[in-house]
Amino acid sequence: MDKKVLVLCTGNSCRSIIGEALINSHLTSVKAWSSGVKPTGKVNPTAKKVLEEHGDWDAKYHSKTLDAVEGIDFDLVVTVCDHAKETCPIFPKPIPKIHVGFEDPDGKGFAAFEESYQEIKERLLPAVQTALKGTQMKKNVHTTQSGVKINFTGVVEKQQIVKMVENCATGQCECMSDETKKKINDMQVSGADGNVALDLSGDVSKEEIEAALAKSKVLNKS
Repeated sequence: MDKKVLVLCTGNSCRSIIGEALINSHLTSVKAWSSGVKPTGKVNPTAKKVLEEHGDWDAKYHSKTLDAVEGIDFDLVVTVCDHAKETCPIFPKPIPKIHVGFEDPDGKGFAAFEESYQEIKERLLPAVQTALKGTQMKKNVHTTQSGVKINFTGVVEKQQIVKMVENCATGQCECMSDETKKKINDMQVSGADGNVALDLSGDVSKEEIEAALAKSKVLNKS
């Protein structure tokens, strides 16, 4: 399942376009988009030329507003200019954000764009990789006296776990076998976003729950 990254700047014509292209070309299991707070509506021709010379250009890259990507469930937002950092919009759900600023090469010669390309490649790519490692949900399953307990940490919302439990209670859950469901007497969710616990009481095993979690569409949605 690819991680989804939004690279955000002001004009979405140089730095964020280069960042988007580099992430898509050089990071595995990561897909990037870019947009601008006040997009120019066109890609800087020199930025395009640099990307073409390095084999990173794709005709799909274009300057656009946030509205064009609002339906994408991003795992990370990266601002690459100070103005975008200061005016970064509020997204419908909590999304981790990092800032990796770069000087704008707009209006300068090809050498300046080549320098920006190399700097973005050297600084942005490892920063994105490091940040994404912290966005992964971690699941710790262990046996208790009354059944099984699952601790969810990292980027996890309490409502996400509540939804999973509701699906099981209403028969919409496809991840757990009917046999396993019959063994569970009760399911209780506690904690808060980033640290959620799910207590399952009943004669159910750790292995059965781990297998169910691996199949959960709520937890593993793309």
